[in-house]
Amino acid sequence: MVLLVGLGLAVPAALAQDAAAPAEKAVKSAPALAPAAPLTGPTTCPPVEPDAEPRCIPPLTPVLLLTRTHLGSKISKSGEMFEFVLDQPVTVNGKVLVPAGTRGVGEVVHAKKSGGSGASGELVLAARYLDVGGRKLRLRSLHFAAAGQDRIGTVTTMSVASPALALVGFFVKGKGIDLPVGTQADAKTAEAFLLDPPTDPAAPASPPAATPEPVQPLSQ
Repeated sequence: MVLLVGLGLAVPAALAQDAAAPAEKAVKSAPALAPAAPLTGPTTCPPVEPDAEPRCIPPLTPVLLLTRTHLGSKISKSGEMFEFVLDQPVTVNGKVLVPAGTRGVGEVVHAKKSGGSGASGELVLAARYLDVGGRKLRLRSLHFAAAGQDRIGTVTTMSVASPALALVGFFVKGKGIDLPVGTQADAKTAEAFLLDPPTDPAAPASPPAATPEPVQPLSQ
């Protein structure tokens, strides 16, 4: 079933394919976009001892985000990147593994202005990753909970049972699509993420490299 959030309507399964077609077309027609890099991380977290502290974020862990870029069908351009931050820390078994405020990057997969003849604007957005200590925590399934309410206007937001769109995340179609700075969104981690092991402050420092003796000139 496709959920039309903006209108509060449930579309029968028989119409799901027709409703999803604009989003599929928008994703496929996005110009000059390099394909996303394949997922290379582990698919599951390794087992840990009962008393050990967690050091791995499982795939599909929910994350809450806040945009730091003004986005909209009139001002965004296909292929440009946008910034967001982690609104709430990512925790595993009560331990904070990624703190709130961690910066991340998303992508405008497709943007189209509304036309003068009544054609709706379109916006397809994807959350790409969080920057965790210089490493990329890959994300997927971006969703803006406020879609279809007063800040966006007359909008149809579709949650489509499609692998491609689930990875891309967010498709919205309507007039006056506007997502101001500070708009809240949620996403999920795309793969298991192993944190770097903590450094041991008691570990001895590596000895400095020996300085070579200066070469004496040969006597004449």
